[in-house]
Amino acid sequence: MNIGIVPKIISVYKGQLEISVDYNLIKFLKAVFKKTKISILNQTLINQDLDLIVLHGGNDLKKLSTKKEDAEREKFNEYFFKVSRVKNIPILGICLGAQFIAQKFKGKIIKKRQVGDHKVYFSKDSFIKNLKKPKKVNSYHNYCLEKLKGNFENLAFCDSNNVELFLSVKKKIMGIMWHPERYKQFKNFDIKLIKKFYDFSNSSSRKR
Repeated sequence: MNIGIVPKIISVYKGQLEISVDYNLIKFLKAVFKKTKISILNQTLINQDLDLIVLHGGNDLKKLSTKKEDAEREKFNEYFFKVSRVKNIPILGICLGAQFIAQKFKGKIIKKRQVGDHKVYFSKDSFIKNLKKPKKVNSYHNYCLEKLKGNFENLAFCDSNNVELFLSVKKKIMGIMWHPERYKQFKNFDIKLIKKFYDFSNSSSRKR
């Protein structure tokens, strides 16, 4: 299995931009998929035979920022989102990645800071009904999502009824607003959730 991570972009010395991936995210994905190759994506890796694309957290949406690194990050997101659609590759968005996906499908993004552990409530949808769900998740973002429409199922919500988890099995897309990679010990729910998403997405044939 080959997973591609779209990295975040950070500004370092005197405007120098660098790509960055949280090493814990790599460790988390290897906990989900025991035998997997992880690729840090850039536009020279378009021909790789990817099984899953992950849009990393970090950065802000271009429309909500004036920073050069956020504009450059959005180019990466746009490029590999298009790759996922053309090649029919499942795509997982985490935090900023989920916001970017929501934006692509006209989801409403509102300014609301949420940092640290908070309560989460899950729908009774059949996709996750057999998983033991956490009562709290972590969040580290300045923007939240309202319910997505269309083919998306809104599966989890915070106290203010903003979306924490959304899914489209048909589109092979899932977005998570919390950070499963930031726990000292990875949560069994997160591991099973992402594995289940991939298995559902991979149950039908895909163009390669």
